[in-house]
Amino acid sequence: MEDKKRKWNKSWGCQKKSKQLYIDVGMTGFLCTCNFKEKECIRDAYRLLESFCSEKNSVPEKPETVDENVEDEDISDALNKEIQALSAQGKKPNEKNFQYIDTGVKNVIFMRSTLADPLELATRIIHHLDETKEPRSRFILRLIPVLGICKANIEDIKAKANDLIDKYFVQEPKTFAIVFNRHYNNSVQRNDVIEALAALIAEKNPGNKADLKNPEIALVVEIIRGHCLLSIAPEYFKYRKYNLTEICVVKEEGEKVKNETEAKEEITEEKEEEPPEVLKADDEALEIK
Repeated sequence: MEDKKRKWNKSWGCQKKSKQLYIDVGMTGFLCTCNFKEKECIRDAYRLLESFCSEKNSVPEKPETVDENVEDEDISDALNKEIQALSAQGKKPNEKNFQYIDTGVKNVIFMRSTLADPLELATRIIHHLDETKEPRSRFILRLIPVLGICKANIEDIKAKANDLIDKYFVQEPKTFAIVFNRHYNNSVQRNDVIEALAALIAEKNPGNKADLKNPEIALVVEIIRGHCLLSIAPEYFKYRKYNLTEICVVKEEGEKVKNETEAKEEITEEKEEEPPEVLKADDEALEIK
């Protein structure tokens, strides 16, 4: 009996503790905000992301036509290549599409992703919710695609942002806004980051213009402790700053017209006193002249 107790105690003491993961340079994924219920938010994030990811993967591809004149050797080579490709995909069976990462900030969670383009999935989710007005999550507030993570210093931020700017702001002129949020960090100054990134965007294409009300693309900068998370968010303000709950809200036509009228009146009255710096809810945007 004593031997069994010792064996049980030994095995209990040798149990491995689950390794907690933290945000690190090079990760990509999705930043989610919630209202205190973090566990429920994490669960919703897994369900939502996996659901839309599986929907895309379940779409049948158009079958390729095979030339009847192709020789048997060519068909054999093609089959071998396909087998090798499938084998390569199966080399990491334990790799997950999404994995929760602790941010160290309350009400802010990060879902690391192995997807090649988190923006594509986020855009698909946003558009679906906007079209159907059917809520797919109870506890996620905002869902932001994170396309790059670097150390939270101005030089690293400029270097990482430069890659995104080359991809999204070079080909055609765009209207843009730079959104800045900071959590548990006092070393990175908001104005320094916004002015540096705005200068980069203008340098890549002189046709790029700042627009704080309805930009085509928002460059979202999230400073979390010692790291900077960079996001590209098309039509950010149109889609309620990617707030999934607000996107699904259906307003009555009369209320919508009333709100628009009141908003126009307020703008007219306060136009002369409008400051050059504009703060929008939990986001901060700076007008670049």
